[in-house]
Order: sequence, then structure tokens, then C-alpha cells
Amino acid sequence: MSNSDTPQPPEPPWREPRLPPGCTIFMLIVGVLLLVPGALCVVLNVTLGGSGDPLTGVSVLVTLVGLGLIVFARAQKRG
Repeated sequence: MSNSDTPQPPEPPWREPRLPPGCTIFMLIVGVLLLVPGALCVVLNVTLGGSGDPLTGVSVLVTLVGLGLIVFARAQKRG
């Protein structure tokens, strides 16, 4: 019997690299810090009738970036 006839152990499934826990916590904190003021500015701009104001677009962008960071950090944490 040669070495090529012996069964080889299966390779472990490939896992996507994960971020360190400190980086995940940092992204969650920054995401919340961006989400809260951004959402507040959007709500205030819309309720005060400033929907044509260019700052409304910036506020929406800040809110979406904060939300994206939170979602990405949570996805990394669940792994």
C-alpha cells in the first residue's frame, strides 16, 4: 500500500478573516456617534421645512455611514 492510497483528512472549511474585537467595538462606537446626530439633523431639517437645504443631504449621508458601520460591525461580531 502506498502513501497515495491512504485517506487524507478533509481540509477545514475556509473561513473569512474577522476583525479584532477592539476594532469591532470602535466601529460600533463611531457608528452610534455618527448615527444619532445625523438622524437628529435629518428629523429637524424635515420638520422645519428645510428639505431643499444642502445640509439635509449631508445629514442623510452621515446617518447612512453610521448605520453602515453598525451593521458591518455586528456582522463581523456574529461571524
